Amino acid sequence: MGALCVIVRRLDPLSAWVWGLSMLLCPPLTTLLYWLTAQPSSAAATQPRRSSDTRLQRLIHSECGSAVSRQNALRPLHNADQTFCALIRDLQRARSEILIQYYILGCDRLGRAVARLLMRRARAGVRVCVLYDAIGSYSLPRRELERLRQSGIQIRAWGRLRFPLLCPQLNCRNHRKIVVVDGRIAYIGGINIATRYVDGGRHGFWRDEHLRIEGDAAAHLHELFRSDWLSAGGEELQPLPEPKQSRPSNPSHPLQIIHSAEGPTRHAHHRAIIEAICSDRHNIRISTPYLLPPPALLEAICIAARSGVEVELLIPARSDVRIAGLAAEAFVRYCVRHGVKIYRYRNGFLHSKLITIDESVAIVGSANLDYRSLCYNLEASVAIYAPALVREYNSRFYTDLALSEPVSHLQRPTISRLLAEGLARLLAPLL
Repeated sequence: MGALCVIVRRLDPLSAWVWGLSMLLCPPLTTLLYWLTAQPSSAAATQPRRSSDTRLQRLIHSECGSAVSRQNALRPLHNADQTFCALIRDLQRARSEILIQYYILGCDRLGRAVARLLMRRARAGVRVCVLYDAIGSYSLPRRELERLRQSGIQIRAWGRLRFPLLCPQLNCRNHRKIVVVDGRIAYIGGINIATRYVDGGRHGFWRDEHLRIEGDAAAHLHELFRSDWLSAGGEELQPLPEPKQSRPSNPSHPLQIIHSAEGPTRHAHHRAIIEAICSDRHNIRISTPYLLPPPALLEAICIAARSGVEVELLIPARSDVRIAGLAAEAFVRYCVRHGVKIYRYRNGFLHSKLITIDESVAIVGSANLDYRSLCYNLEASVAIYAPALVREYNSRFYTDLALSEPVSHLQRPTISRLLAEGLARLLAPLL
């Protein structure tokens, strides 16, 4: 029965053969693994298109229903210090509503400070809703959650697992990091609420990217939060009154929200990144903490490099997930052989998720270049079409590059090393 499900659902013939034969040889274990990693159907969504939009913009609109939003003021935040200084200031000024969604809500020094601020705002009459991922925040103490609820904060866990090993959503996590304040200011990016994002923990320095949005795009993130909130069992959010100044005085930063979700938009990030890489371009710059790309994306990157595009890829010198770092080495060698310039960041840990194409588009958000982010998780990112901001991101990329070492030569790995990398790579969809 499991083999029949594979034949029906798997479009890739090789993948279908591997899963089907494995189920015949070892039915219980293979069926459990397939159940845990099963992907929902990803039928194409249909949305009206604007003829003036680029192919990337039309694709994002088709996948996510997200039109280009032009009435926005954006502020890139290049580390956790900048992010939390700006975020705390906006939370303190909130008047009507605070919506907070994170993969990791830490109960450490930073987490407790943010919790105290949220409790003060809730007692002052601000509606505060907190949504966290049940797996990412598994260590969050119940007593802390109860303390937040008693102050008037509404809290929900996305993907609560009563019987984890029997739950097909175990491998699907809500990896978004979104904050919306009063429906007009929003934050999005790769930084969670945990002290290690500020002080780096054992890594010494934590390099990351976040973004502050003021303007019309905040409404899209408000709606995205609302959808996840309702999926987690939250009550319907009442609409906020239209603010007196809902738009920035000098909006000039067009953008689109890219979000993956259960159903048709599951692969939205994957498709958008491939389209961005395959468009007419000269320079591609990528920062990612985990280099475990699905085959289609890996080939798109290498084809671009072999066709004369300058492709520069920045990864950590040392991964915070050891097995992920081991699995990435085979991808590193493959990319270098095909002309991709790869650098290892050595000034701490690189956690930023950033892609820039020439000076035309920058993609920043929560999605890593790995199977989990691009094929399973719920993610949220922003495609920015403001050349001045893209140039700023390019400048930051080259600042990071100055603190990195190029992968200039490839040492022939030993048989034992190849075996270890191969076994780790087999687990790539689960990492």
